[in-house]
Amino acid sequence: MQLQAIKQGFDRAGLSLVAMTYDAPSLQSQFIQKYAIEFPLLSDRDAQSVRSLGILNEGYTPGDDHYGIPYPGIFVLDQRLHVRGKLFLEPYEQRIDGAEVLKFAKVVLAHRSTELD
Repeated sequence: MQLQAIKQGFDRAGLSLVAMTYDAPSLQSQFIQKYAIEFPLLSDRDAQSVRSLGILNEGYTPGDDHYGIPYPGIFVLDQRLHVRGKLFLEPYEQRIDGAEVLKFAKVVLAHRSTELD
């Protein structure tokens, strides 16, 4: 919801948002409708993506209701879909502030684009 609230800032900066959760698509659909989410929300029910990205919270085992929860965080990708930055928190209860996400993405991409010039 926080990212949706500042989505216009991402749009103005030329940045796109995509989120991923371990929730079933039916639950995501309800969330998307309830909060008018306007960016893609991907489902990773079997935790294959979070495992391959190395962000699986290993405090939960398969069969646990919370299995598949990733560490909260973000990846910043450039236009070629290369990861240019990442920021993750270990405690599941904490979240990265949406405004900080936008600020971090702008800094990382600005820094990386000058390196590539």
